[in-house]
Amino acid sequence: MALAEKGVAYAYEPVAPHSEKIQPLHPFGRVPALRDGDFTLYETTAIVRYIDECFGGPSLLAANIGKRAQMEQYVSLINCHGYDAMVRRYVLQYVFPKGPDNSPDRTVIDKAVPEIKALLEVLDRAYGPRNTLAGDTVTLADLLLAPIVFYLGMFPVSKALLAGVPNVARAHAWMAERASFKATMPKLG
Repeated sequence: MALAEKGVAYAYEPVAPHSEKIQPLHPFGRVPALRDGDFTLYETTAIVRYIDECFGGPSLLAANIGKRAQMEQYVSLINCHGYDAMVRRYVLQYVFPKGPDNSPDRTVIDKAVPEIKALLEVLDRAYGPRNTLAGDTVTLADLLLAPIVFYLGMFPVSKALLAGVPNVARAHAWMAERASFKATMPKLG
């Protein structure tokens, strides 16, 4: 999404985590990773910051120090708390079920749900009447959150939680209409 927001041409190569193709790029075999000529980089926030500083186009940082500090706060919230609860302990339980009979592990999911609810409520207050988390332009925080909210919308409990946070739902609908979101939508099967 960052490359598309910046208007940078890129080649996307889908690879599975821990595959032979990703292992040389990421020491833990995770995605994403970026290759720019001979330079490689892993971890989403580092990649987006690199893209923002290396290429022209609109800045992906908030416009002033106060808004940048808020942006950093939400980036940290998403990376330190949101990803664990929303992705690792919720979405991935459905995508790669490890519970009884190869079903989602309800114990893990049920423990994550109150944290997801609390995180969504914080984000709902943060959005208020805006469609961006920090200021009036799309920033790193918005780019990190958009795919997470997309995946939350695919599963029953989190879909219901999203219905209870109208500002998050509105802001996500706005992000989902952006060319960068549409260009990077995963092919689901």
